[in-house]
Amino acid sequence: MFRHPLQTFAGYFSRRQFFEPGGYLEIWRIAWPLIILSASNTVMMLTNRIFLAHDSPEEIAAAMPAGQMFFTLMAFFLITTSFSATVIAQFHGANDRVGCVQAAWNGFYFGTIVAIVLTFTLPAGGAWIIAHNGHHPAIAAYETEYFTAMSPCAGFTCMELGFLSFFTGRGKTMLVATIKVIGCLICVPLNYILIFGEFGLPPLGIFGAGTANSLANLCTLIISTSVFLMVRQSEYETRRHRRPEWRFFRKLLIFGAPAGLQTFIRNAAFAIVVMMIGNLGNEALTATSIALTINMLGNMPMIGLMDATSIITGQYIGKRRLLVAERISGRSWRMLACWMLAASCFYLFAPDLLINLFGSKNAGTTGINFEQVHQNVIIILRWAILFNLLDATRFIAMGSLRGAGDTRTPLAIGMATSWLIQIPGTFYLICVVKTGVSQVWALITFYMAVDAVLMVWRRRSGAWKTIRVIDLPPAPTAEEEQAEEAAALT
Repeated sequence: MFRHPLQTFAGYFSRRQFFEPGGYLEIWRIAWPLIILSASNTVMMLTNRIFLAHDSPEEIAAAMPAGQMFFTLMAFFLITTSFSATVIAQFHGANDRVGCVQAAWNGFYFGTIVAIVLTFTLPAGGAWIIAHNGHHPAIAAYETEYFTAMSPCAGFTCMELGFLSFFTGRGKTMLVATIKVIGCLICVPLNYILIFGEFGLPPLGIFGAGTANSLANLCTLIISTSVFLMVRQSEYETRRHRRPEWRFFRKLLIFGAPAGLQTFIRNAAFAIVVMMIGNLGNEALTATSIALTINMLGNMPMIGLMDATSIITGQYIGKRRLLVAERISGRSWRMLACWMLAASCFYLFAPDLLINLFGSKNAGTTGINFEQVHQNVIIILRWAILFNLLDATRFIAMGSLRGAGDTRTPLAIGMATSWLIQIPGTFYLICVVKTGVSQVWALITFYMAVDAVLMVWRRRSGAWKTIRVIDLPPAPTAEEEQAEEAAALT
């Protein structure tokens, strides 16, 4: 009865799963620096929120909705620009070095245009949304401060993506991780100095937290530009091939824009959900902010493994090794699921260890009941045990599809699940039924399950194999691919 499942499970740990092209070791080689990169972002955000929680409970309550809204409004531009990595990955797989350099420069130009647009539109858009989100005036004021101070991050990040994609697309992820870790090492002490007012500076509170993030991103932009220009010119002529070309902008708009719109729609929907949770009370909003901040540790490798899946898939598509590209997502998911299950043990057996990091020294002005906050955080973390696995499933499938340039159908899936399930369902529970935090997160978990099933269905359909991001030679036959894999294992 159990023989076949056990054989299948054992097969996941066979020698070929580790050593063949697209195996665990190759995925890990690309992914672990990206996980460090993601971890550095998590550390920055976590310390930022811990410092704010110690400053006042209202500031930690304001940080999550303002931060979520900030990423939502920049997500379209950020993800569209970051599609440069997929283009470069496919050029790298096809051994087109000039194409890699041209794609990087045009990604930078595209990001610069985006930065100019965001400079004029982001602060005004954020202020208008906050003014109409229905939160307590004291919390809304902190949200405005945080959002305004964070706004320069968007432009700096989009500008650096073209140059960083030059390295990530070619699998040189350790260099990118190093640059972002340097940014983290700059950001964390700056947060402390500016929030609490050290070295003679006035305490800026939540405005200082946002300013620290912006200054750190400016530093990583300068570093990434310098490193790109200092690449050995005999290998990649990064100081040449700088001409803007419409064909690269077109690739970003045709393939990257749907991915960016998909991320925007998902995050916009979730930002609306977080705002609606604020209508359940300041305790529910504070608990959501704390729980999601803690959960950054739980899903820390997710973005790194998703990006690695996208990069390796793109590279093997560039090599016309579709059989290898097809296997990568399953292996990435198994690696990610192991981490998720380990993190779930902390959520289940030691949640207080994490929650107590967010205790505040100040009572605040809105009378937040931290005991109620504590109970709500535990409820959300228990739901996170399930929805993290579902989130991992949809993110890995999405990364695989993105590496192939399949971004339009995932956009349709995201629109349908976010705006037909998540938003109306949350509105019904909060505004009509007047329910609690647990029911809202049960609905969010259900929405993620539907989304994950549809993403996996799309990947398994094989439609992504027919998409062309760059011009490539015909794919080899299955027999030729299998012969190459056998040779790689010997």
